[in-house]
Amino acid sequence: MRIDLGYDGTEFFGSQRQPERRTVQREIEAALAQLTGQDVRLVFAGRTDRGVHALGQVASGPVSWRRDDEALRFALDSLTPDDISITGVRTVDEAFHARFSARSRVYRYRIWCGAVPPVFARRFAWHERANLNLATMNAAATALLGTQDFASFAGDGLGIPGSGVDCTRTVLAAQWRSLPEQWEPGGTIVEFEIRANGFLPHMVRNIVGNLCLVGRGRATPEWFEDLISRRDRRHAEAPAPPQGLVLWSVEYPNDAG
Repeated sequence: MRIDLGYDGTEFFGSQRQPERRTVQREIEAALAQLTGQDVRLVFAGRTDRGVHALGQVASGPVSWRRDDEALRFALDSLTPDDISITGVRTVDEAFHARFSARSRVYRYRIWCGAVPPVFARRFAWHERANLNLATMNAAATALLGTQDFASFAGDGLGIPGSGVDCTRTVLAAQWRSLPEQWEPGGTIVEFEIRANGFLPHMVRNIVGNLCLVGRGRATPEWFEDLISRRDRRHAEAPAPPQGLVLWSVEYPNDAG
């Protein structure tokens, strides 16, 4: 079974099941157990950290259900908390795997630029007091494109030389833009979108945090390119906070699951 979902990650300790922690996986599996009487274990297309949101997350797992897919979607959405939304359920081939069948994933990161901290946007954007130079940030972001080692942006100790983990990923697109909509007075919103075949732990937040140094004028696009080539997380600066990050979509071959 394929389950499409979104969630406000503010009150979750991430997407993946953790002992004695409130996670997205734990809530959905508990609802499925109540509906089916089965101990269901799901796999997710992408792992999101504490406080990170999703609009286009995908989960899969074996679920026995005698009614149609829409009935399961409605029932599952009714049983899960308000900060989870079940947007689709469909029966798929047994070979489908939410993680391994994915062709690429898209993340978006939003920053609120303005002197006054946002009220309504605070759960979904990073507050940056200064205006950011999107032209130089986009110039730096071109260095991300292609297949290369992204150890400089890998968290959980994976970006330290000698970790033994392959940090090679393929970035297909990476671009900043200014959003036309305005959530509330006093600021503007800029958004970074990145699409890749896969992501390392904290990779997007580390990329954004270091690109913002370029946007503030504290570093150059050349510095950012050199940072990638160093392949060592210890040379990078702090990551961006989690609340601005959204797993936007997951793409599968032929758009089918």
